[in-house]
Amino acid sequence: MPVSEKPVVAITLGEVSGIGPEIAVKAVAEGSLFRHCRPLLIGSRRILEIARERFAPAARLQPLRSVEDAAWQPGAAGVLDVDNVPEGSYASGRPNAVTGKAMVEYSEVAIGLCMDRKIHGAIGGPHSKKAAEEAGIPFTGYPGFVGRMTGSPYPFLMLVAGNVRVTNTTLHVPLRKAVDLITADLVLEAIRATHAAVKTLGVPDARIAVAGLNPHAGEEGMFGHEDAAQIQPAVEAANRLGIRAVGPLPADSLFWRCTEGKYDAYVAMYHDQAHIPVKVLAFMSAAGIVIGVPINWATVDHGCASDIAWKGVADPGALIETAVVVSGRKM
Repeated sequence: MPVSEKPVVAITLGEVSGIGPEIAVKAVAEGSLFRHCRPLLIGSRRILEIARERFAPAARLQPLRSVEDAAWQPGAAGVLDVDNVPEGSYASGRPNAVTGKAMVEYSEVAIGLCMDRKIHGAIGGPHSKKAAEEAGIPFTGYPGFVGRMTGSPYPFLMLVAGNVRVTNTTLHVPLRKAVDLITADLVLEAIRATHAAVKTLGVPDARIAVAGLNPHAGEEGMFGHEDAAQIQPAVEAANRLGIRAVGPLPADSLFWRCTEGKYDAYVAMYHDQAHIPVKVLAFMSAAGIVIGVPINWATVDHGCASDIAWKGVADPGALIETAVVVSGRKM
């Protein structure tokens, strides 16, 4: 495919005191990104150049004034400079209010480009929720943020590792609150969003397995009533809509042999129920796509890794795999 026909995929730097800048320039230098897309880096050009000089001198960066002005040189990533982190205002591995605000602003630029259909999709770099909180910005993760910016009432996170796709019905909330949030309406919306999203990934008629909330999916009420009272009605409603969903199924055995394709996607009820199988299978290569929203947005399935930030040891594998997923979605 000619360069001019490949999708433009934005990659934000995320939390600049973390590994975001390092994995961005390493991904550009590695080169396989260019087989799938035209990468557009969004963030501080000055910080990117520092990261390039330290970690990936072979990375080629092309400064841009706007997406429309891009010449898209083969093997060079475009850079939209968002100069919002003054020198001396950040330190490696120490997220703060300045870097948290900067991360949010990079995201706002990328979401705006997606909404204006100037790019095919975007990847939010590794972030720090605490830094955003210190900046006074409500931010519990990309799904809620993208949902608010796009006016989408039911955003969800779907983790993708090859043909294993797992949607989080609830995400970054205490487990006690997650139980209270599980309703038939919410579970149905998660199933519907999953079904629609898997279509964009090339599966037209997905088979969706829905996890139970309680041990043994409640064991006929012995271990809780939420499975029968909330999850089962949602599954039945999904089937009436023509969606091939089954459940609730016991979560402890649901993911056994999940790579063999019995189901095309899974709907989990809470954060760890969804993340544990994916991180066991593909800790350094999973993508997290935001579904239930009108734009193609994803993030790497790992944090900003403050413990190894700016040490030259960060692996760009998850970012590269996420770019492949975003590039291939048919929105």
